Amino acid sequence: MSDPRDPNGIDEPVSEPVTDPTPEQTSGPEQTTEPAPEQHGEQDPPPAASVPPLPPYATAPYPAGAFPGAIPGSGYPGAARGYPGATPGYPGATPTEAAPVGAPLVQPYPGAPPAAAYGGGYLPPPVAGAAPPPGSRPKTLAIIGLVLSLIGLVMAFVPFVTWFSGFVLLAGFVVALIALINKTQGAKGLSIAALVISVVGWIVSVVVSIASFAILADATTEAIDPGPGIAVTEPPVDDDPAGDPATAAEELVIVESAFGRTSYDPETWWYAVVIENPNADYVYDTYLDIEALAADGTVLESVSEYPTILSGQAAVAGLFTAIGAGEITELGVVGLDDAEVYEAPFDETGSFVVSDLASASDGSSTTVTGTVSGDFESDMEFVSVVVLVRSAGGAIIEAEYTYVDLLPSDGTPVPFEATFFEEFPEGTTFEAFPSL
Repeated sequence: MSDPRDPNGIDEPVSEPVTDPTPEQTSGPEQTTEPAPEQHGEQDPPPAASVPPLPPYATAPYPAGAFPGAIPGSGYPGAARGYPGATPGYPGATPTEAAPVGAPLVQPYPGAPPAAAYGGGYLPPPVAGAAPPPGSRPKTLAIIGLVLSLIGLVMAFVPFVTWFSGFVLLAGFVVALIALINKTQGAKGLSIAALVISVVGWIVSVVVSIASFAILADATTEAIDPGPGIAVTEPPVDDDPAGDPATAAEELVIVESAFGRTSYDPETWWYAVVIENPNADYVYDTYLDIEALAADGTVLESVSEYPTILSGQAAVAGLFTAIGAGEITELGVVGLDDAEVYEAPFDETGSFVVSDLASASDGSSTTVTGTVSGDFESDMEFVSVVVLVRSAGGAIIEAEYTYVDLLPSDGTPVPFEATFFEEFPEGTTFEAFPSL
């Protein structure tokens, strides 16, 4: 018969237990048994007297999955997948089995945690929009950033080339930073390495740039070696002292000097110094200090003058305004011996001409007027004119100075005017000394 619990519907013979005859059955008197009532249907065959007794059942169970009808891993005979008569999945599908112990882990779909592979089954479909697993992410940006950073680092060590390495290092830094932040990009370690190399490259570039500027500065200030085959000649030296203007020209001479209090302020003093250049073809550039000296030689005040003295006489004049209650007893002129002299032929240098000198008084002041002209090669600017006042005996009793803004070179006379704040007695004379 079929066992309804057997999913395969396979009939297996059922062994009836056989018992040994007891002593009562063998030794007792023969008993008469009544025939069994008639049974309808299938009947068990009568036992055969010649069949030997069966051995005892084995005590050891079948190994798992080794007994008839057992499915591996089921644990009992006749175990089936699912319920009796169930089909394995959908039509045409391959039945899945449990993964063996120790099977490698796989990722069923991107972004999912690793799990054991299904035994012979199908993996679930991937989730739309999920990030790719780390092993499949592109490494392009990280590699580009690393290459740019390495190129910039090499450039940073080369003098002068290091000035351009900053652009390459900046590009590598930006690309590596994008690769590190973007979740779809892989090789995060390469991105971090590129960032570190970029920063180190910038530091090296700054140091080498400073050294490059130092090398450039030394190269521009270093004397040029003419090298072989190039002759260097020194300028000729004039060993003839007579040709040296400093020794050939005669020295300047102070003709006279004078000083005194002004008529409008007893603490303000005027001064005047007349200097003569006895050389016709030499001109002096002077740097003079006019000193107001006290009786004990103390310098009460000093004023600087820078006249250019042509051939003939010239004069300087000015004011001491810081004497206070002091008394000037002497006038000192310092720097006359240190004047620079250079040769200038008289007919090429030119000279001044003063004309139409006159004076007019209004009872409280005196105005001196005149004209000055010159025959120089070019127009002269800011020509100084010193006007001296001499007493009837010829002594200098006062001095004043004025300027001509522009003196034409064609000899055109230019007027000048100097004012004194006092009236002078009869017999007083006036002189004018133009100078550059």
